[in-house]
Amino acid sequence: MAQEAHSPTEVLAGLVERVTFHSPESSFCVLRVNARGHRDLVTVIGHAAMISPGEWITASGLWLNDRTHSLQFKARFLKTSAPSTIEASRSISAPA
Repeated sequence: MAQEAHSPTEVLAGLVERVTFHSPESSFCVLRVNARGHRDLVTVIGHAAMISPGEWITASGLWLNDRTHSLQFKARFLKTSAPSTIEASRSISAPA
């Protein structure tokens, strides 16, 4: 069972490095994101009709500390867009 941290809604933005899970039926997704202001990849959970590595996301939501999955950002709103820089565009085609 997840517990929500006692913090106000935050905004998180970054580049999707990996789509760990995506359900086409419910649009629920689990993403690993290289987020601004964070040293390590961040796990983001939310809903997106379609999502791919290399896309830029902007999300608003709360941090959760899940007993099984550790710290996650639970997005209540998730917006995707194509990368806006050449460096980000190159990361899409770079082998992992």
